[in-house]
Amino acid sequence: MANNVAVIGVCSVFLVAVVVAVVVGVSQTHPKEESDSKSNSISSSNKAVQAVCQPTHFKDACEKSLASSNSTDTKELIRSSFQAAIEEVRKVLANSTTIQDLNKDDNNREALKVCQEVLDLSIDDLQLSFDKMGEYDMSKIDDYLLNLRVWLSGALTTQQTCVDTFAEVSNEQAEKMKLVLKTSMELTANALTMITKLSTVLKDLNIPGLDGIDTTGFERKLLSNDGPEWMGHADRKLLQAPIIKPDVVVAKDGSGKYDTITKALEEVPKKSPNRFVIHIKAGIYKKLVILTKDMINVMLIGDGPTKIIITNDLNCIRDHLLKQFGTVTV
Repeated sequence: MANNVAVIGVCSVFLVAVVVAVVVGVSQTHPKEESDSKSNSISSSNKAVQAVCQPTHFKDACEKSLASSNSTDTKELIRSSFQAAIEEVRKVLANSTTIQDLNKDDNNREALKVCQEVLDLSIDDLQLSFDKMGEYDMSKIDDYLLNLRVWLSGALTTQQTCVDTFAEVSNEQAEKMKLVLKTSMELTANALTMITKLSTVLKDLNIPGLDGIDTTGFERKLLSNDGPEWMGHADRKLLQAPIIKPDVVVAKDGSGKYDTITKALEEVPKKSPNRFVIHIKAGIYKKLVILTKDMINVMLIGDGPTKIIITNDLNCIRDHLLKQFGTVTV
């Protein structure tokens, strides 16, 4: 019981203030007049912003993005930093004159299409982080912070992928996109730094009853009987079932509903909360298989690791850009 109280107490304080000085500064403010109260409120907010931005690599961008935040709550300031990154990526997609100019050139159009797709993914990852920051479970604070780090890392990686895609066209165009995405990448990197700092300090506290944020702990969770944090009760039951009943069967010999995986994926409900199971029977499937971001609950099962081969023959001469990453792309 004492351990649980300690965990909740420390986590609450930790998510309300990154630096003790900020908390002290706020709690010791006793304005005597209304004008002083407003001034002290602004001063306290500025101190909180500076404290949140202190560990980041791009402090100017951080403080500028939070300048209008009239809050001393660190949790809300970090959420605001996520929102600032989201708005910046959206602004790039909607209003960038550089992107509009690039779209006029046939050589750039394919790279731009890939870039827009990955920037949409970046927004999704940032939005997940923003939403998760508003609903955390103190008893699962390590999983919570780890998820945030994964999503923010993904958001940063996809923005870099946009730049790398244009590098395949020309270094000049890549430099243009790098400049366009400079602010959004800085804000995303700052958000990741904030969460990483929280994880590091929490681990260093070594509180009994609270797992540390490290890869060893993560592996242990993945290998435990409970499964990873994102796996719900229904999924655990599905994996433990001796026979998994598929929604669709794919078979090269015609014994299934479809003979291609792509056709089966067309039946997957978009953003469905229920698991959609596709059974792929033995065979060689020569096709690029793409699971879009709307296919959030898909399970592919087969007849064995050596009986099914999914292959394709994309190459950079014929197909130009290969930012689909693999034969099966998620």
